[in-house]
Amino acid sequence: MRIKINSEMIAGGAFTIVSMVLLKMIPSQIDTYEKTSINAQTFPKIALGGLLIFSLVLLIQGIFLLPKKEILFNDELYNSRVFKDSIRSLTYIAIIIIYMLIFKKVGFIISNILLTISILAYYRTKKWSYYAIALGIGALVYLLFTLVLHISLP
Repeated sequence: MRIKINSEMIAGGAFTIVSMVLLKMIPSQIDTYEKTSINAQTFPKIALGGLLIFSLVLLIQGIFLLPKKEILFNDELYNSRVFKDSIRSLTYIAIIIIYMLIFKKVGFIISNILLTISILAYYRTKKWSYYAIALGIGALVYLLFTLVLHISLP
């Protein structure tokens, strides 16, 4: 299978989707009781609006102006270093997305422990001290927020 694409098309399309989803989520994520035109939602809307505009420009530039590279999906592509690195990056992104999804359900401590262990295991870390340091810092952050700052974490 042959596809003609360039990196601007991929990045522009991805960030267009991300910015539209985040713009749609702002009212449900940032509660404001202010009636003025400038409130807590103003700056995120401006930042995401800029991201949407520039990612659309990048997408249009990639589609109409820049030359495209033809990619042939065959065994050589699947065995290449670039393809393997892309799969590794997507796996790491999947770990972060899973962390975000379980964060509110199981809380800070358990999700932080799972994230720490999964990332260190993903990179095949064998030293137990790395695990201890990462988990210790997570515990320190939790204690700092709860005991010193009196802010409860989810």
